[in-house]
Amino acid sequence: MGHTENISLDKLIEGCRFGLCHNLIAELNDDNLHALFHTLTMERMVRKAFDIETIYKDEGCCWSQTLYHLTLRYLLGKPNRNMATRLAKLIPHNVLMRENNALYKIEALLLGGAGLLDLYNDSYAVDIKQEFQHLASKYNIKPLNAHDWRLSGIHINNHPTLRLAQLAACIHNNSISISGIMSCKGDRDIHALFSCSASDYWVDRLMSESFDRSISSKIGSTMSNIIAINAIIPVLVAYSNYTESHNICEKAINLLYNIRAEDNTYTRQWQYNKQIAKSAFDSQALIQLSTEYCNRGRCKECPLAKILTITKGNS
Repeated sequence: MGHTENISLDKLIEGCRFGLCHNLIAELNDDNLHALFHTLTMERMVRKAFDIETIYKDEGCCWSQTLYHLTLRYLLGKPNRNMATRLAKLIPHNVLMRENNALYKIEALLLGGAGLLDLYNDSYAVDIKQEFQHLASKYNIKPLNAHDWRLSGIHINNHPTLRLAQLAACIHNNSISISGIMSCKGDRDIHALFSCSASDYWVDRLMSESFDRSISSKIGSTMSNIIAINAIIPVLVAYSNYTESHNICEKAINLLYNIRAEDNTYTRQWQYNKQIAKSAFDSQALIQLSTEYCNRGRCKECPLAKILTITKGNS
């Protein structure tokens, strides 16, 4: 049944402070909701693809380097995002690929380049440091400072040392490249891509320092999904624009449909009355709605407002 009760834009603007739109979105029928989500999510993907094209140019026009750069940024989290960007430039993807015949070399490059090896002094760490010194001389690498990283006040499973050790294992086994992500069809494939275990040494070392037995040797499904939504899928969209391949773009959008919906402050406020986000495609739409329209006061341009001001009522 269609919507019948009209509502004015002025009423929506007045009621937005009290969550009126958050209530009304739950009353949309499936067709209107799907159309709304499609508009918002595609807007978000276009904007992200544009941002990624800028990174692509800044990273020497290399798609695998761009993917690696973004993976580092989201894996290491907001507190260390600037450091992750610096590390991606200091230890580029092509250097990791040249030394990918042994895991300890990837660990040496990532952890040594980050400066984090300076925090450890036992025999294994000394061996890795020696390997890094050799590689640093070979590639003219000047490491970052360990003290520039945010190491306190974050969960132990997000510690940069652990995250870089996990990523080293994934790169050693799967390379984390454009060719590697092209075969991903859903969250299971994404999780498999990031399912490699960090070396026991790093897990045991952090466990002994923190006395936390919950440390995971693998990148978890939640973080894998974050990387997929914010790095892998937008890179595929940008790559599809570059190659003018509709099939690659369709693959990226299908991935969004096959990853579970995000649960955060942006998505929860829209789902207080009804669970409307069934997948990451839907939750990306809700995030776009909050960040690009509600938070910016763009009610007159809002696609939800346009739907609601035409028809409103019970479906």
